[in-house]
Amino acid sequence: MPLLAIIIDIITAAAYFFQIRAGSLPIYSLGIIIQAVATLMLIVWTFTYHRKKYRNPIIFGFFTATISYGIILISAAVNALVLVLYVMNIMGINNVIFR
Repeated sequence: MPLLAIIIDIITAAAYFFQIRAGSLPIYSLGIIIQAVATLMLIVWTFTYHRKKYRNPIIFGFFTATISYGIILISAAVNALVLVLYVMNIMGINNVIFR
């Protein structure tokens, strides 16, 4: 699953760079669909991950995830934030992601 999360990140990054080059509303709408599907998949993977999620808290402190679970968590969080930025751009609230 962590490898699939990295592949999804590469696909969404490629879609983002394609949108920068093309830059029209239909392309942005396609990009938001891709981002929403990727974010939904990563959130489902975050909650259904069946391997070891946390390391020994005595060694590193309060909360430490395993490296493989951390990759999925960070990927889901970043993609969710980018999805929020896409929605804000489409609605005209904020043009941070596309100028």
